[in-house]
Amino acid sequence: MRIIHTADLHLDSPLGTNLSLLKQKERKRELLYNFERLINYAKEYSVNMIIISGDMFDRARIAIKTREYIFNLINENPTIDFALISGNHDEDSFVDEMEIIPHNLKVFDKDFSTIKYNNIAITGVNYCENYKYNNLNLKPDDINIVIMHGDINDEIDLKKLKNKNIDYLALGHIHKYSKGEIDDRGIYAYPGTLEGRGFDESGDKGFILLDIDSNINMKFIPFANRKLHDVNLNITGLENYQDIRRNAELKLNDIPQDDMVRLRLQGYYNLDLIKQNEMLEEALNEKFYFAKVSDESKLKINPKDYENDISLKGEFIRSVLNSDLPENDKNMVIEYGIKALLKEEI
Repeated sequence: MRIIHTADLHLDSPLGTNLSLLKQKERKRELLYNFERLINYAKEYSVNMIIISGDMFDRARIAIKTREYIFNLINENPTIDFALISGNHDEDSFVDEMEIIPHNLKVFDKDFSTIKYNNIAITGVNYCENYKYNNLNLKPDDINIVIMHGDINDEIDLKKLKNKNIDYLALGHIHKYSKGEIDDRGIYAYPGTLEGRGFDESGDKGFILLDIDSNINMKFIPFANRKLHDVNLNITGLENYQDIRRNAELKLNDIPQDDMVRLRLQGYYNLDLIKQNEMLEEALNEKFYFAKVSDESKLKINPKDYENDISLKGEFIRSVLNSDLPENDKNMVIEYGIKALLKEEI
């Protein structure tokens, strides 16, 4: 038996943090289409089941067109079973709104229940704050896959799942691929999100492919339509905007143009450096699907250099340095103040 394990698709996410209204709509469509791509992959590679470990949707209220799109995809692919549990975001509204549940959509309840394929037992439970571990009774001779949603450091107690005859614990909730051991017999895994939505979900995104014979072989498959990259650039020692842009372009050179990039400026800069962050962001947006510049660099300033400076700039800097402002605020005030004195745009 071959199974895809995915989770946390968060369909119908608002995506309004970084993107324009036009690209929000485009990315929403891409997230939906990614699920269709996943089904096409399943058909191409003879996958028997797609497990969705919760948070298929981003909220309880689902747009009608989204619900119909997903329903039709499931209904039109009867050779693939879909095992679905609800997560903390999507609750049960997707199935609740259906007049007829497709025969290949296997849904679970608030207590553990099992469906079987010969000696392969698929057991699932919807997300809840207090799982009833004592109700989980698995046969030792079966290959047991358990589907749950939650953080193993919070909502899910791995200690209570030890010695329960679990071979594979298919988890959702954590948006980054990870795996580990339950006991001598079983492992757990989070597939992460199928597609990154924000820069807190950067890096490879995809799903887990399980090949089951007498045992379970698992492989992570990168699958995102667009990858999000969170890149640091140290600007210490750079003298002008052109230097920053050249170094940024070198740093980002290997990233595909269809991807999304956040460039973090870090390190220390001299007072006379004019960074032109907006101009840099515009240049990068011409190269990538979306780009954002986050300035985390710090002003490098030596108070002794201004001890005897009788200029307005020197007086201003001394006043700020001797103030009760937090150190990070002092740097910001000095930078903006010098820009104002030089009649630069703030």
